[in-house]
Amino acid sequence: MTRKTHPDTLPEPAEFRAWLADALLALKLRPTGYGPALGLGKNTLSHFLSKPGRDLNLGTASLLARDLVARAAVEGVVLDPLPRQLLPAEPIGGADA
Repeated sequence: MTRKTHPDTLPEPAEFRAWLADALLALKLRPTGYGPALGLGKNTLSHFLSKPGRDLNLGTASLLARDLVARAAVEGVVLDPLPRQLLPAEPIGGADA
């Protein structure tokens, strides 16, 4: 099966976790201070970053990505682009799913 990346996909949680950790480091932000500044719980980002089984909802991930990219632009920091999923050659469950 051939797989390719697609620009209109969302990253897997593990890929987003790695991107988020890199972005926080590049911007010198601590999860326990940054999360509450965005209206998140004090431990939300720390738990997500330190526990591979943890997940974030789409709205939270979008808020984080938008804010971090905006902060990076203002501060002149270059962040890696948000990772994209690899897409299977056909839909999961087959073409008839």
